[in-house]
Amino acid sequence: MFVQIHMLQSMPPGNLNRDDTGQPKKCIFGRVTRARISSQCLKRNIRHSTQFREAFGDALADRTTYLPRMVADELKKIEPTISDGELKKIKAAIASKFKAEDRGGSEKAEANSEGQAESRSVSAPRDTTDQTGQLVFFPQPFAKEIARLIANLRSKKSNVYKAWVDGKKPEKEKYENDIKDFENQIFKESQSLTVDIGMFGRMTTSDLVVNVDASCQVAHAISTHEAFIESDYFTAMDDRKAEFASTQTERAGAAFLGSGETETFFDSAVYYKYLNLDVDALKKHLSWKDDKAAHAAGVLVVAAASANPTGKQNSFAAHGPHELILVEVSKKKCPISYANAFLKAVEGADLMAQSAKALGGYVDAVAKAFSPADTRRVLLAVGSASVDIGGASRVDTLDALVDSVVRLVEREDAA
Repeated sequence: MFVQIHMLQSMPPGNLNRDDTGQPKKCIFGRVTRARISSQCLKRNIRHSTQFREAFGDALADRTTYLPRMVADELKKIEPTISDGELKKIKAAIASKFKAEDRGGSEKAEANSEGQAESRSVSAPRDTTDQTGQLVFFPQPFAKEIARLIANLRSKKSNVYKAWVDGKKPEKEKYENDIKDFENQIFKESQSLTVDIGMFGRMTTSDLVVNVDASCQVAHAISTHEAFIESDYFTAMDDRKAEFASTQTERAGAAFLGSGETETFFDSAVYYKYLNLDVDALKKHLSWKDDKAAHAAGVLVVAAASANPTGKQNSFAAHGPHELILVEVSKKKCPISYANAFLKAVEGADLMAQSAKALGGYVDAVAKAFSPADTRRVLLAVGSASVDIGGASRVDTLDALVDSVVRLVEREDAA
């Protein structure tokens, strides 16, 4: 079972996902500059969305470098008398199993959707053993299970434990098979996945954690038209200036006028977004039955449609609804992005209307040639984006769209 989601969203001026220079991300497509929101930003907003939290609660994962610290904290609960020095050795042993790739030093940090610097995969040398050299995606119980396994090894096979913790070559070689068995137990625990890991996948360089191929692909959102980046500078008024300034000249103007480093960049755009979900792959990852998978597909639709990037939102409040959402369901996995509908940048006074028209025309033309014959389509199109797309069932609300998608997935799975 395969689900594809296509969306059009008009976003007012903002800086939702900025690059290392502080400017909104962009790309070249169809030989013109487009506004862009990275897939990494979109995925993070989906899995941190209210919809995901309400649907899956605590059964979600964390993406963090602090696995060694989390394991040490859990181990301290099991063995309250364990020394800080021993815990430091344990953390170092865990951290050493997650090696950062060497690409000639630390990479530049990438601004995430919150506008904070986030290492992509390579970290600078660390002064602490609390962290791994890369971000690791795991459920919270994973740290607790590692702590349990370490405590068990420490009490029942102290020689193996010391060899693993101290890392001395002769001892590690002597107990190589026992250490391998212990680490295989950790690897087995890592095979217990959450829905967000099952959807968005996991890649590490460690033998302690199983790699997971994503069942959900998320494209970079791009503007359907040429986009331009503008800039502004920060100003601030002093509320008590008129009261305390001694001259009229001092009372005039702003108390602070920024430029250069305080310059703010922004753009506005109609974005085309595309993502897909291999329902069969998700079910395999999580050993799920059909009803759970259909529910997850519905949650993905509503989360993708509702979650907005959070970058610079306090400054811009750039919130715009998705005016067109087209969902396609088929048994055959045949991913097709409709980004090429905008290979020629749309123009006109109403960019949303022109974008919807271009998308509808492209779907009608391309789907006939490449879409699986059993494809079922559901369309929510409102406002300027209110167009008809051949073969698509129209709905009027997001709730109705989600219900239709869930029923389609359940029905096709049962067929």
